[in-house]
Amino acid sequence: MAFDPSIYEQQRRNLQTSLGQQQALNTYRRYLAETAGQRPITQIQEAAFGIQKQVPRLTANYGQRGLQGMGVRSGVYKKALGDYASERTKQLGYAQSDLANQLRGYDLAATQGQESYQESLKDIESNKARQIAADAAALLELR
Repeated sequence: MAFDPSIYEQQRRNLQTSLGQQQALNTYRRYLAETAGQRPITQIQEAAFGIQKQVPRLTANYGQRGLQGMGVRSGVYKKALGDYASERTKQLGYAQSDLANQLRGYDLAATQGQESYQESLKDIESNKARQIAADAAALLELR
């Protein structure tokens, strides 16, 4: 069989097209995951003084019971604020960690796709070299 470089060029183009499609899909999925993962972080950050007004409600509740106000700061009030801050920080840390882990997964998929592409290109070049060598051997036999 005579060497035909168009076969290997077509394989390379198909490989590039496939990689491009996989990367575009992975990038879009990463964007969706980032958007969805950012929502709970924003909600936690805004809960204290945003729409939910958790801190003003908490302080008002203790103020109504006489445990907080002008010159009055009870230990119960301080503990409640400390517990709230601790829980809020913990929840925010979990949400940020979950988002980071998800995004690392998409980054890993992109890296694996690129590595697979490089390996496939090497296989195509190896097959091409093997075909050239076989054709050269066949020509030598004809002499």
